[in-house]
Amino acid sequence: MDKSASAVLTVAQMVAAEQAVFASGISVDALMLRAGQGAGDLIWRIDGLTPTLILCGPGNNGGDGYVIAEYLRLKGVPVCVAVLSEPRTDAARNARAHYGGEVIALADAKPHSQLVDCLFGSGLTRPLDADLWARFSALVSAAQRSFAVDLPSGADADRAIWL
Repeated sequence: MDKSASAVLTVAQMVAAEQAVFASGISVDALMLRAGQGAGDLIWRIDGLTPTLILCGPGNNGGDGYVIAEYLRLKGVPVCVAVLSEPRTDAARNARAHYGGEVIALADAKPHSQLVDCLFGSGLTRPLDADLWARFSALVSAAQRSFAVDLPSGADADRAIWL
């Protein structure tokens, strides 16, 4: 077995891998679309039409969430997208523009049977503030099933600890 096929990458290694993909001519938007549709397909295969809450942050992890939301919405899944703030990267803004459903503030989100965490990815280097952590934790705890894109928001990707 090729050990590199199952290796876990550090944040720096993942950034370098993404940069190599971009240098090959694949855009951030194209990679985000592929990743989001892949994650959406996995979620769809696991539990079809379960009402799903997708939490989107301001960066590219949030952009992945908009792609996932649109994929599931087109499959007929009842989707609610709750945002911390408006997108701050071009790719996330583009993904948001292609999402055809409603967007609400994270503060207004109600618990759902299924949750997809796209608030923060591997680039987060600080702890979540106490209010956000409490809101996030309550929504995750209320879900019967939750998925995290990249890693659970608030976790340190290199040290496998909560920030």
